[in-house]
Amino acid sequence: MRWWPAGTAAAASSHRQRAPPGTTNGRSPIRTHRRCSWREAHDAARGAMIVRDVMSANVVAIDPDMPIRDVTALMELRRVRHFPILEDDEEVRGRLVGIVSDRDLRAVGSSHPSGRPDVRVHDPVRHIMATPVATAHPDDPIEDAAKRLRERRVGALPVLDGDVLIGIVSAPDLLDALARSAGASEPSSRIEVEVPNRPGSLAALLRSLAGRGLNVSSVTTTRSEPDVVCFAIRVDSIDGPGVATGLVREGWSVLWPDVDTPTRTPQGDRSAVGEAS
Repeated sequence: MRWWPAGTAAAASSHRQRAPPGTTNGRSPIRTHRRCSWREAHDAARGAMIVRDVMSANVVAIDPDMPIRDVTALMELRRVRHFPILEDDEEVRGRLVGIVSDRDLRAVGSSHPSGRPDVRVHDPVRHIMATPVATAHPDDPIEDAAKRLRERRVGALPVLDGDVLIGIVSAPDLLDALARSAGASEPSSRIEVEVPNRPGSLAALLRSLAGRGLNVSSVTTTRSEPDVVCFAIRVDSIDGPGVATGLVREGWSVLWPDVDTPTRTPQGDRSAVGEAS
């Protein structure tokens, strides 16, 4: 079954009346997917943030035969940067076949090396859509989705549950989520510490922070070598230099923030780490 943009001769002669773009009372070259009750299946406690937590569920999808100029106008109206493109086939109504970005639209008629001087604004958007499409599953960890964005060099991933489009997740969505998961959205400080790469080193460091009444909101490995490992730790204190100075005085090797104290002792002299391991 083919969808025709409203207002064209083909739409007028079709046996079905097409609704105006953006409406839901009838068939339209635009499909708006509204938020579903996925939280009902998302009750259990989880430690990791996943794509369904950060995706936009109110995603607008368009037909591959929609003229490029109409796509450009709709993108400006909706204030979005990506449109998934759906097409009916014999098995699936609304199969994802492509995606178009604002960058793709700007390249139309351009003489830039990456432009498309052979395409005109009255041509269907299928001429410039990206296919095959890099996608995400709603239960993918956000770091996996971010890695896929980077590897494919795209700005957004349509989110599919089976063959059904249920949302879209963009690079800003994932950056915001990663910042929140790292604790950067709350008043805090980042401390980077190098410890021996052996069991118990991180536990001893966390005990030291807890002994100072500090809560740790995130721990990230920034470097790992056979002998040492570096951890970026976010603590609930705005006095990062003060925390770092205290750790250095206990013998910890603090890489950031840089503090200078004459009482620093080599980390290898600490007995607590050895006892913890």
